[in-house]
Amino acid sequence: NIITKLFSWIVVFLFLEEVSINNIICIPKNDNYKRFLIGEKGEKELLAIGLNPSSANENTLDPTSKNIKTIAKNNGFDGWWIVNLYPIRTSNPKNLPKTANKIMNLKNIEFINEILISPHYNFSSILCCWGNFVNKRSYLSKNSLRLFINADKIGYSCKSLGLTKEGYPYHPAPMTINRFFKGVKNIRLIDYKSINNKFKS
Repeated sequence: NIITKLFSWIVVFLFLEEVSINNIICIPKNDNYKRFLIGEKGEKELLAIGLNPSSANENTLDPTSKNIKTIAKNNGFDGWWIVNLYPIRTSNPKNLPKTANKIMNLKNIEFINEILISPHYNFSSILCCWGNFVNKRSYLSKNSLRLFINADKIGYSCKSLGLTKEGYPYHPAPMTINRFFKGVKNIRLIDYKSINNKFKS
């Protein structure tokens, strides 16, 4: 319909506008409050779904986004992207609001669902990597389920780094990577759908 086509063109426009000189694409640019997308294009791209954005932007990657970039490269991808269950920036998820901003939350989910079907991206696999804190906010848990179901319905191969004791996909923060994997170079992506019973029912 007209609304869907208009939103698709907006995504394309934002994509073209947000390319930085170092090939890092950040939507939006110059925004310390929110982030919907960051990454670099490739012929075979990995799309990571994290919890919420921290400080990475079009000029500088933070430790987590650097890990995602390395994980993608080491697992056969030449492009990588990061979206999140909630788009508000904070280095500590405990600072996330108890109740989601409905407009911001909806905009984020619609944006992710739109790029999942956009021809301007070359997603080969989806990396679910939101960690245990997803269970601390009801909107984060709901968003993880909604996005996983939609990605699976479209036909994407969903992956993870592995599962925590609580049954959630590991978050690629440096502390987690070093503690459980002894370094980012040791990570090999595994099938998320087959190991996570939470989303089978």
